[in-house]
Amino acid sequence: MDHVLHQLRSFPSPADTSHEAYETHALEYYVSTRKHLQHILDSPEKAQNVLELLDPSTHSLAYLLVLNFYINQTKLRARNMETGDLLPGNILWSRALSLLKSFDPNQIRRAAREWRNVLEFISGAAEAGNKALLAIRPVRDAIIRMDPTCATFTVAHLYLTRLCLLAKAYKVARPVIDRTIFAIPSSADRLFIQHSQGESGFHGSTRPYLFEPPMKLTYAEHLQYFIYGGMIYMALKEWSKARHFLSIVITCPVVNAVSLIMVEAYKKWVLVNLIENGTTASVPKITSPLAMKTYKALARPYDALATAFISGKWERLKDEAEAGQTIWSDDNNNGLVQQVLLSFRKKAVRGLGATFASVTTTDVSQRALSNSMDVRETERYIVALAVKEGFPASLIHPSRDPNTSMLRFLTDHSESSIGLEVSLEEQLRSQHQKLELLIQNIQTSDRKLELSKEYISHLRKAQKRNDAASKGTVGFSGRKRDQNVDLDEDMMDELQ
Repeated sequence: MDHVLHQLRSFPSPADTSHEAYETHALEYYVSTRKHLQHILDSPEKAQNVLELLDPSTHSLAYLLVLNFYINQTKLRARNMETGDLLPGNILWSRALSLLKSFDPNQIRRAAREWRNVLEFISGAAEAGNKALLAIRPVRDAIIRMDPTCATFTVAHLYLTRLCLLAKAYKVARPVIDRTIFAIPSSADRLFIQHSQGESGFHGSTRPYLFEPPMKLTYAEHLQYFIYGGMIYMALKEWSKARHFLSIVITCPVVNAVSLIMVEAYKKWVLVNLIENGTTASVPKITSPLAMKTYKALARPYDALATAFISGKWERLKDEAEAGQTIWSDDNNNGLVQQVLLSFRKKAVRGLGATFASVTTTDVSQRALSNSMDVRETERYIVALAVKEGFPASLIHPSRDPNTSMLRFLTDHSESSIGLEVSLEEQLRSQHQKLELLIQNIQTSDRKLELSKEYISHLRKAQKRNDAASKGTVGFSGRKRDQNVDLDEDMMDELQ
């Protein structure tokens, strides 16, 4: 056991003082340890004993490899995720949490496959035990620890949003989903890391968030993350951010087929536009024509509901909502449709302010609410709008009759100049920080592109085309001159 521990603790070494030495040692250690681990540890019990003697913060790579072996061996025994050994609260679960709380990102990025397996175990075990809430914070903190900017998309983003939806802990995901994603792992990451480390020098405290080899991600996982993120924003009623996430999904490029995830995102996108803006919106111009045809074919009830909404007729909208009740329920969009109906009423009540300075609550019920509420209910509805939505209006009783009340629209509801200045300053500061981060990530993306195989291959092909074009021009000119000379000589011979 001492020999095994000595071998596992051999990385990192104090001798790794440069980036090149650290990377070389990390690769050799990873390959050799993976190769001999199954011979060193022939049972989950031995792996458990080894994990007790390893520090996950100091020897993170060794801890990850042993933990991955431990997980795989336990799964082989259980054959399913319902066994007690794979559920939250057992020893394996606690070992995995220990790694997620204290790992060293410089070491972990070498083992993308094993890291994904551990995250998959954590999220899968939490789902199988109906305890998704237990895995949310460890996964979220691991994302931030690996990449404090959360600017690179990883599979952990997908696991986090799914867990938050299952546990209905929507606000916990905000520190991650509020960050803009600028990059997806690619084959150019290794060259970029080497190039950047070679310029700035190696520092042990540096936290590279890119994996080598890159963590493999599928097209569906990318779509799932953004539709899950959009659903979280919908639950928080942040409709603008939800619409942005859904727009990313519906505008993804397609070749021969359109994913059903994109169709579901389009359905929600239509409803969110009605809720946020009270009208329909044109799809982004970059949407694929094939995707657009598919959306129109498979989401006709949603487009019909949107058409009824913009018609301004409550009875028509209500009939469309009732006719598609089964469809909304099957698509899990019944809650959004109810929000659409509420949005229609809000828009109708607000629209009265464009025509009237004041109006009785009876007229409000007739003109905007289709007589669906009596005077008392209409008053309560108006008060709720003023309190929750900031509706600029007041409710007054001009007479002693309790059944007579009027809604007076306020025209001067501007904020104080000091409040506006403070709000503007905060917005400017926030936008300035976002622009700095955007510029930094654009520069990083440009450098990655310059180091990618595709870009180098493009440069070679372009150079060959330029060389061929220049040679063709010279040859054509030369042939043309020769032909002219010969023709002139023939003409001189004929004249003589």
